[in-house]
Amino acid sequence: MANGRLAAVTPTATVDTLLYQVPSSSTGSLLISVCNTNTASSNIRISIENSSAVGIATTNCIEYETTIAPYSSFERGGIVLGNQQKLFCDSSISGVNFIVYGYEE
Repeated sequence: MANGRLAAVTPTATVDTLLYQVPSSSTGSLLISVCNTNTASSNIRISIENSSAVGIATTNCIEYETTIAPYSSFERGGIVLGNQQKLFCDSSISGVNFIVYGYEE
């Protein structure tokens, strides 16, 4: 199983983007790091979705309109996903990096 850096994306502004999906018959223990590389603040969303999801459902958000200051970062740990569950992300502006670290078992 994989461990360390599992996924990274820099989504287009206001577009729900698949960040990570747990492989079949696995679980994932994860941490998400978000880095705003802009001169402006960004509002982010992160959600945990089932395998059939194609975007963020606000009822599944673990972060919703969380503000990340310019040139700042944010981490969210303690995330455990089951078989084929997905993490989606979104940012109000482009140039915000989302990175998933952890392990699959």
